[in-house]
Amino acid sequence: MNPNRKNAAHNNKVAVYLLAALLNLVLPAMAEETPRTLVTIDDFAVTNVHFALFASQTGRNPPDAAGQISLLNELVNHFMVANSPQGKALAEDPDVVAALEVARARLIAQTFVRTELDKISIDEAQLRARYDERYTASGKEEYKARHILLTNEADAKAVIAELDGGADFATLAKEQSTGPSKTVGGDLGWFEPGQMVGEFSAATQALSDGTYSKEPVKSQFGWHVILREESRALPQPSLDDVREELTREMQQEGIAAAINAIRDSSRIEVERPNETPQRQSNP
Repeated sequence: MNPNRKNAAHNNKVAVYLLAALLNLVLPAMAEETPRTLVTIDDFAVTNVHFALFASQTGRNPPDAAGQISLLNELVNHFMVANSPQGKALAEDPDVVAALEVARARLIAQTFVRTELDKISIDEAQLRARYDERYTASGKEEYKARHILLTNEADAKAVIAELDGGADFATLAKEQSTGPSKTVGGDLGWFEPGQMVGEFSAATQALSDGTYSKEPVKSQFGWHVILREESRALPQPSLDDVREELTREMQQEGIAAAINAIRDSSRIEVERPNETPQRQSNP
């Protein structure tokens, strides 16, 4: 064997072992802030930060030296092509330019959200206040009701007249209601106000237990006659049960406020076909 070739092979093997040892320090330390050069391509330095980001983005974290070398080689190929004259020419393509702009915007926006999250501090008093507002002070109730659905107001008033005369609500529902609950005498079971359309919920809340609506209630489905049978306070979760949910909600509100502050200071124009641009602050 040619001694020079033998020495070159030995040096390459040593380089591989040294690089593998270096890479073993990279993946467990993806949060390092100090870049360390792993490979230089012409004048461009591929660092441990590049490698860690590439591993994270590709979802690959090879524990063995061979896998890490392969992953690094793939990253080197990417940079090599991107920094080549051919790659730089492709970077001028409008589709590539647009894709890079979108990728840049997404990355910066995601980083902005993370930095804003780090700034948001929610203490126990704030959590307790939100909990009391949402659960303790709300006095929320749920209702058990029946209804008779009619197609017009006149029919609904005729049903109310029959009820005033002592007719049984469930029987009338089975005989005259046009809704699917007629088979069970108009029984809707227990529900929270938000589960029903607004007009129906408001009318139910206005009734007392054991009373029915004296005027027909119109909704998008038709005309209702409602019997509120029972009501009860909703069971409330403990603060610990909803701590994570409330914390996440308040964090999202903080991030939304930060984004809205930027939006308020931005000029946003929506282009409409065949029209002059119209300036809007909130499209």
